[in-house]
Amino acid sequence: MLKFLRFLAVRLAQMLPVLLLASMIVFALTNLLPGDPTYAILGENAGEAERAAARIRYGLDDPLPIQYLRWLTAILSGDLGRSLYRGQYVLDMLVGRIPVTIQLCLMSIALAMAIGIPAGVIAAKWRGSVADTVVSVISMASVAMPYFWAAILLIITFSLHLGWLPSSGYVPFREDPLRNLELMLLPTVTIGTAFAGLIMRQVRGAMLEVLSFDYIRTARAKGASEARVVIRHGLRNALIPVITVIGLQVGALLGGAVVVESVFSLPGLGSMMVEAIFSRDYPAIQGAVLFSVCCVLLVSVLVDVLYAVVDPRIEY
Repeated sequence: MLKFLRFLAVRLAQMLPVLLLASMIVFALTNLLPGDPTYAILGENAGEAERAAARIRYGLDDPLPIQYLRWLTAILSGDLGRSLYRGQYVLDMLVGRIPVTIQLCLMSIALAMAIGIPAGVIAAKWRGSVADTVVSVISMASVAMPYFWAAILLIITFSLHLGWLPSSGYVPFREDPLRNLELMLLPTVTIGTAFAGLIMRQVRGAMLEVLSFDYIRTARAKGASEARVVIRHGLRNALIPVITVIGLQVGALLGGAVVVESVFSLPGLGSMMVEAIFSRDYPAIQGAVLFSVCCVLLVSVLVDVLYAVVDPRIEY
């Protein structure tokens, strides 16, 4: 336990310089966006004198290093600033939006694993068969299809033609669980199927390598059932690279959530970022992107911890 806690402390400490560098990049890129943020504050009809006064009031006329240090100091005190467009505190906006995105990502990962892992195992177990060919074709097609195109196809098929599922909207889970799952199903399928294709390919490749090892032949020679050989001896040892891929794809999931939440009108972190970008709402953009960076870094630490859970031979 002491080794694990020491490892965890070191990994968390390593996140600090990464977060500092990420904050610099986020702040710099945000200020490179074209347009004037005073339009989000005052609207289209304000005069130049009013805009100049707004820039002074919000510190937008200060040099960028001064603005960055002021923003960084506020973040260290727990203040992400106030939205220029909505007037709300960015932290309050994130608290209201984050649960939607987290639910979407978790449901997508669960669906992707439920489809991708069994399909990858089947493809590896019967390599060269019809099942292997079908799994390979489906995985390549799902990975290649853009999120927005898949979302539109699902809406046309299941909402417009069949009328089985609603095309957009959101209801919190605590208010109406069934309605919430009904509204989240199409967005989950949009992201989950694309992610499942990646997991299929990774599981297939890892299983093909593991099933060729000597201990697999030894287990079969001892009379172990084929299911035990494939699941316990094969799949368990093949999960290490799969966990790595899942961890590395968290950033892609958050990126996909930006598109999917916009298409399905979900009030999550992704739609907040799109709205903030179009309205030149610098504090909201910076807060949302910085939170996404923190999520990716924390998931990378969680992946390292899961290695030891899956494979007891790994020690920290």
